[in-house]
Amino acid sequence: MRNPKEPKNHVAKLGNYLFSLGLFFSIQATKEPTLIITEYFAMSIPDETLLLQINKGAIEPNTSDFENQYLALFKTFLCNTEEERKRLSNTIEFWDSIPRYSVTRRQQNTLRDEKTGMLPTYITQFCYKGETFRIEIVPARLNAFDENGNRMFDQKNMPLTVDYYPSNREELVEAALRKIATRHSSGFMRDKSSDANDVVFSGVMFSLYELMTELADTGHTFSYQQLTESLNILNSSQIKIYKEDSKKKDTGLVSSNYLPVLAAVTRDHYLADSSSKWMIHFHPFVTQGILMLAYCQYNYKLMMGLSSQLCRWIHKYICIKFTQASLIGSPFEIHYKTIKRDSGLLARKRERANFTDIEEALNELKTKNVLSEWTKTEVLGARGKKLDTIYRISPSIEFIRETKAANKRKGDAVEIEAGNLKKARNRIS
Repeated sequence: MRNPKEPKNHVAKLGNYLFSLGLFFSIQATKEPTLIITEYFAMSIPDETLLLQINKGAIEPNTSDFENQYLALFKTFLCNTEEERKRLSNTIEFWDSIPRYSVTRRQQNTLRDEKTGMLPTYITQFCYKGETFRIEIVPARLNAFDENGNRMFDQKNMPLTVDYYPSNREELVEAALRKIATRHSSGFMRDKSSDANDVVFSGVMFSLYELMTELADTGHTFSYQQLTESLNILNSSQIKIYKEDSKKKDTGLVSSNYLPVLAAVTRDHYLADSSSKWMIHFHPFVTQGILMLAYCQYNYKLMMGLSSQLCRWIHKYICIKFTQASLIGSPFEIHYKTIKRDSGLLARKRERANFTDIEEALNELKTKNVLSEWTKTEVLGARGKKLDTIYRISPSIEFIRETKAANKRKGDAVEIEAGNLKKARNRIS
């Protein structure tokens, strides 16, 4: 049992259990695209049960939330110029390893029930640091609109609805929101440093015009209707992440919407004032990534400018994994089977087309000066059947420079946080 004189450190406990996933716990979020008014986060841990309640006041950030020390580290990049800083953002190690945007709109059209507009729960697997996880994505159910933006109704005058999985556009929107959160007075975060009973969350305040401009600056132009649809899809889609053992038995669960909280501005309000602020909360794994310093800076602008989801996935993957990139080191190896399993983006009917997609993505990364070279070795079985392909990736000088900066920045953040914890312990003692 915990010593009653010992200070509670629920942030550290919660972070450790979220990332180890060693015990059963659950984070539940609303399925409706509305503000969370009352919500419960319940986790079973060895010596106590921590029950956190989100009430109406908890969803609104206060002044101190915009000055949070963990968020300050998240916003601080190691770079030489302001122009270079504008190109940088953060990738969250665990959250960005989840294939949560892998079902394209075209694939959704084939899966969707033509009469009801409904989609089934999408199930797939991925691996992270040798551990196997299963995800279940419950699609968002949105009102159907015609080309003129008018609500659609059936013959009984009942509103029609259509299901959507988060896909390519939603991936770009989330990346842009995370970038906006690194700007002054935009991102916010609440941890438990001031109140052990407080809830932990992070998010961003933004105008739709700001989001639209951020995406346009990276080569992605979306309309007001497209952006509001994507935000509602992110708020309404639920993702359940299960930890599996070697016998395919579930040993842990985290369940939440992609963006658990969304405070929206109406179209009339937006037309009257395009600077009107929206608010979202990030997924709990993003919040825990910030708390645990489990993120790294990367070339966000380059990533956003890549031509395909697969190319963007490979770029993020090597940013997270290839942390020892150097000219004299060994090339980074990644298997075809790993890409197929962990990206969820190789769904072509002909396997040969999947290999072609990978090679085109690697060639684009070489053209964009991320890679200096890449080679492949085919693994053959009986009668020359291709079983796998190993891709060996050599980094460019620019990627090496960016990786060293990311490593240095992360090391500095760890040292700063260690100093903060030492000061906190001294104050307590």
